[in-house]
Amino acid sequence: MSDPEMRALDRHSLAMTIWLCCGFVAAACFSYGFGAGGILFVAWGFSVILAGFIAHIIVNAVYDAYFTSRELALGLIAYAVALVSFGLALLLLHDFARRQFLPVSLGLIIVPAVVIFYMIVHFGVRRTFESFDVIRRFSRSNRSAS
Repeated sequence: MSDPEMRALDRHSLAMTIWLCCGFVAAACFSYGFGAGGILFVAWGFSVILAGFIAHIIVNAVYDAYFTSRELALGLIAYAVALVSFGLALLLLHDFARRQFLPVSLGLIIVPAVVIFYMIVHFGVRRTFESFDVIRRFSRSNRSAS
């Protein structure tokens, strides 16, 4: 294996190890927090997720890399599943809205706020906006295709 392939494999292994550890701890915190633990454990669950994200940023900085498209897709899918699960829990679980609405909704707001803050710090405001400006990119690609 060549050196760039080995570095990419090392980075991937380290990121997966971090996310597996943080994911297990966050799942345990959420499980206990949604049961008998209460708001504090739900907050700890979101804190562990943010710690995993920050650790992944550090790994990317050490290996001079950025998030791969598969990592970005997995993060977006996981966030979308969390939003849908939260909505279904509000609708279907008897006491969930009264007990867990505030901590879960705050956590689901803070996570993308931290991601956008990281993007602004890393890329700057213009490149961050351009990464979300899909309408302009779509219209530009249609003009070049015709």
